[in-house]
Amino acid sequence: MKPLSPEQLAKIAEPLSPEAIAAHPRMAGLSTIKGIFVTERLNQVFGVGAWVVKTDLSSPIATVHTTTNAGRERIEYTAVAKTIFTVPAHDIYYECIASSTNSDPGDAAKGATTDAITKIASWIGIGIDVYKGKHGAAPKPANANLLDLNDKLGLVPAYDDLTAATLKADFLKLVKKLPADQQERFLKDIDQMTPARFEKGIVFIQNQISKK
Repeated sequence: MKPLSPEQLAKIAEPLSPEAIAAHPRMAGLSTIKGIFVTERLNQVFGVGAWVVKTDLSSPIATVHTTTNAGRERIEYTAVAKTIFTVPAHDIYYECIASSTNSDPGDAAKGATTDAITKIASWIGIGIDVYKGKHGAAPKPANANLLDLNDKLGLVPAYDDLTAATLKADFLKLVKKLPADQQERFLKDIDQMTPARFEKGIVFIQNQISKK
């Protein structure tokens, strides 16, 4: 095994540029890392072609038929994939299972791979400041003022991409992290919940978990 050089370790620890960070598309107040910047940093640390990724679908791509608030029919595909990341020269090996939802099945599979690579990179140390909350506040979405106004007026925003299926999946993942005796109260009205309620529920549960 070839140990990482001081230069490589320094590059791993170097904060990502501000352009690499974006506001999370579904979870208010959180940040997400753009995948291309992770790819760039991996190339800078290990070299182009020196790291290897292998992805296999863990199950067939799921299909969900939904209708947007604008009344348009939409088909969403959810891919769950296992990604193996290796750097042979340094005997580095990681596995990660991730999922992604998209209106195109191929993009859903690619999204699952990108999410896995980003998570694995964080285990190595790339972009770790973002996960520690030290990278600064997440950029405010361009339509944030409109969403705030809608909320104050009791209006329901139009969720084109943030469909009920995607938000519901994120909401259920968080509910499962709560103690069993608390989960029931979040699930009793699950079939009647709107996308806006799922989004608010996600933020509320995240705050509850962070206080523990």
